[in-house]
Amino acid sequence: RLVRVAIVLFVLLVAVPGSLALVGLSDFDISNRPTEQISFAHGDAVLSGSLILPDAQHTGPIALLVHGDGPQDRFAGDGYLPLINALLDRGIGIYSWDKAGVGESTGNWLSQSMNDRANEAVAAYEAIKTAHPDSGQQIGFIGFSQAGWVIPKASPRIDNNAFNVIIGGAINWQDQGAFYTRQRLLAEGFSDAEISERIAESLKRDEATFAPDADYQSYLATTADSNPMSEDRFYFVKRNITSDATADLKRLRAPTLAVFGTEDLNVDARNDAAIYRDLLDGLNPRNEVTLIQDATHGLLRAGLFNYQLAHQMPLDRQILFLMMGQYVYASGVIDHISSWIHQASSEN
Repeated sequence: RLVRVAIVLFVLLVAVPGSLALVGLSDFDISNRPTEQISFAHGDAVLSGSLILPDAQHTGPIALLVHGDGPQDRFAGDGYLPLINALLDRGIGIYSWDKAGVGESTGNWLSQSMNDRANEAVAAYEAIKTAHPDSGQQIGFIGFSQAGWVIPKASPRIDNNAFNVIIGGAINWQDQGAFYTRQRLLAEGFSDAEISERIAESLKRDEATFAPDADYQSYLATTADSNPMSEDRFYFVKRNITSDATADLKRLRAPTLAVFGTEDLNVDARNDAAIYRDLLDGLNPRNEVTLIQDATHGLLRAGLFNYQLAHQMPLDRQILFLMMGQYVYASGVIDHISSWIHQASSEN
């Protein structure tokens, strides 16, 4: 885990002055926070998570953290801890759970559709509402990336959902994939013409690969990929490749904050922010769509931490991430999100 790596690196490298390093590392520690382990059932799975509160008497907002893609545990390998501590410092409780089949949760997240994930999020909401009744009507969602398909489905299914915060939310699965590929190929030095040709070929190939009657064996027989998808991943993509948040966003009634980083390499931030503005306009007076300058897909400082995948971050940047703690986030963005959550919650 990141915390253990941080301690070792700190001792061995002493990369920055000790006081600064300790400040950053403290943002990876929640041992002094009131924490309750809460599990809930969804389908055949039992999901396990942690409810962390600012203090034992907390009666303010609680945000349920909805993960993006991948086999993420409740703290995303400790990578979410600076965000969690930053929100706790600002009076917002957090509940986060291990995805199905990860950590202490049973099941298999790769067997889920976005609709399944939304129903799971609703079940998590009900579990926290039952476990923490003093929160009143102040329970809502915060999520990253793929949560942009999950939260807009989950929110309308809850009568008293207090708020939604969607960070780097994609609109259309295939459009997002094309943008992601374009950014990757640009970084590799391909021309615009070459990139457009490759994306067109990829979309045509996907149409056949994930056709309704296609199966994993036909994929293996035709793919030229030297590292083909696992069978579970193949069916996960096939199940979700037509995902589009447009219709669900139109049905949102709870106050919703959509936040995008201008330097996002995964999602077309400016385009998707414009779509969000159009779809959310007039649905709730607290709705807001914000573009954060010089911020990444996860709202980190783009000049230091802009990578499409976490594992692409080189060792020196990993060390810097650990030493900076919550200061890895773009200037002012956590304050903005926190203030908005408090304001949205107080109106319920």
